Amino acid sequence: MLISTHGLPAVLETLSVLIASDGISPDSAPANAAAGRLAWSWQQYMRRREPAVPVLDADLGVLPVHIGATPQGQALLDAFHRACLVDSVSYEPPRYAAGDEDRLNRSSDQISAALDGLAADWPQVRTLYGVLLPVVVLAPSCGLAGGTASSLPGVLWASVTPAWTPTDVQEFLLHELVHTTLFLEERRHGFYRDMRLLLDEENLTPSAIRTDRRPLDKVFHSIVVATEILQARIRLGTVHHPEDSLHPDSETLRANTLTSIRAVQKLDMEKLLMPRPIEMIEKCRTHLEQIVLCP
Repeated sequence: MLISTHGLPAVLETLSVLIASDGISPDSAPANAAAGRLAWSWQQYMRRREPAVPVLDADLGVLPVHIGATPQGQALLDAFHRACLVDSVSYEPPRYAAGDEDRLNRSSDQISAALDGLAADWPQVRTLYGVLLPVVVLAPSCGLAGGTASSLPGVLWASVTPAWTPTDVQEFLLHELVHTTLFLEERRHGFYRDMRLLLDEENLTPSAIRTDRRPLDKVFHSIVVATEILQARIRLGTVHHPEDSLHPDSETLRANTLTSIRAVQKLDMEKLLMPRPIEMIEKCRTHLEQIVLCP
């Protein structure tokens, strides 16, 4: 998303540059491409990296499509698991089982309702969601909400439960949208000078959301995600939502994120990070110090 750190036009510009660098021209889109030329071109980019991504022909306002307990869904889950291993994220891969259908249908309804809420309250972000994350694969998991992976762009794995409030679902969707925009930014600009250095014990810092000490790539993502979640709460009027199951309350989240930023800025950032993430971390700090959470 990066709406507060760089702005919506910058996200679309990055998307266009990546597509062009892959030799895909929006001008080659069919005249009747339902999702629009940029979205169609992005889907070609996605499918070049993972053939399991389906061919989509749906209006932009309808995207993302929801894929559940089908062979296509399982193929996407397998691709997602492989992509997470590339990102050094390991977990027990979800598998479909008998009796999942009702739960997946409820999850689909929850996600659709959350996106409808975004369409009413923040239409630009709802449109961006349809472009950047046009595929949602629904699959239950024990203890995991789902996620995205840098090497499987455009696909969201969602394990939404009935216990989540509408605000929880929206925040999950926004959380993963921010990760996706960061993946795009990294592909275009580069973020890290040497990934091996990020794993050194001396370079581990507290995550803004989980608060445990993690490698800098994960912490950087957490800083931007947390900042954007707080900005979204202000925009959507949910700053004082009392039942957050996915993220801390707003005051705690801001305090934890500032703690994380201070820890990162004590590192030798010039040695570890490229200019773009250094700039973004500073913008996050500025936003966090300026926002007003109390009515």
